[in-house]
Amino acid sequence: MNSEPGKANAGLLGVFNSIAASYERRGPRFFSHFGERLVERMRIAPNTHVLDVATGRGAVLFPAAACVGERGQITGVDFSSAMISETAAEVDRLKIGNIELRQMDAGNLEFPDSTFDYVLCGLSLWFFPNPQQALQEFFRVLKPGGRAGLTTFHKDSPIQQVYVPALRRHLPPAKDAGTVSPPRFDTAEQLDSALRQAGFNGMQIEAEERDFVYASEDELWEVVLAGGYKRFVDQMSDPARENAKADLYEHLQPLKRADGVHAAYRVWFASGIKAQ
Repeated sequence: MNSEPGKANAGLLGVFNSIAASYERRGPRFFSHFGERLVERMRIAPNTHVLDVATGRGAVLFPAAACVGERGQITGVDFSSAMISETAAEVDRLKIGNIELRQMDAGNLEFPDSTFDYVLCGLSLWFFPNPQQALQEFFRVLKPGGRAGLTTFHKDSPIQQVYVPALRRHLPPAKDAGTVSPPRFDTAEQLDSALRQAGFNGMQIEAEERDFVYASEDELWEVVLAGGYKRFVDQMSDPARENAKADLYEHLQPLKRADGVHAAYRVWFASGIKAQ
């Protein structure tokens, strides 16, 4: 990664560094679930070399490492040094020998052309300052015949339709204007077009939905504060933050059952091939 992040990226970098220790360590692990499903869908062959971009706490990294086996290799990159440190500690604890971790910008992958058999990216593409450049980098570092696979949130993901508006309603006026909006690449058409523009063909794009149960509204709020949406909560005044929390809790009431708050996430799985 370039040692100096761009100004547009510096604030986001600070957020992810601040939440690295608690990232997906509260509530149900939906990142891990969809990371495992991405790896399953990609049917990663043993003894291959995989790149996991925006590896975070390893939702894609660890299942991919199991697939490639001891003679394979998986490299995880992330722009957050804290994410890399936390995940490296987990790798050491588990004594996994086929994982390499590096701090790196998705738009400037510091690898030679045609290095990897697979490039994966789980629930991160819309965070990149230049997502199309990142996809072009995925294409460049893939070997001919290699495959890229990624996940993004569906524009109709039910739980995001609850908490995204609740956050938007309480942002300072100058910060609204679409600041909290459904992620880009949230339709099959957008994903197909973006992958095609990057040079891929043979696209496969499908959606999956999974229900996750939070013990309470408090637990779901903690997950919001331990994820990427924290960057919006941080923009609010203390009263606005409390109002946003109350607003969210009110709109979660229809999702409550005897066992907790049921939150359905709908995700796109997209893949493309680099032609031989």
